[in-house]
Amino acid sequence: MARKIKRWKNKEHSDVLGQMATSRGADRELFFTSGGTSTEWRGIKSVTTDRKKKKSKSACRGKVNY
Repeated sequence: MARKIKRWKNKEHSDVLGQMATSRGADRELFFTSGGTSTEWRGIKSVTTDRKKKKSKSACRGKVNY
C-alpha cells in the first residue's frame, strides 16, 4: 500500500492568494457592471504556434511513400 505524502501549506502564501482572488473578483465585477462583455474580458489571443514544430510534426505523421 502506498504511503500518503503530506504537503505542508504555507499560511502566508494561502492568505496572499486569497487576497489576490478577491481582488480579481472585484475587478471582474466592476468591469461587467460598467458594460464590459465576456469577449472583452478575455482579451486577444497572445499564444502563437511554433511553425517549425508544427511542420516537423506533420511531416513525421504524414503518409509513408514505399
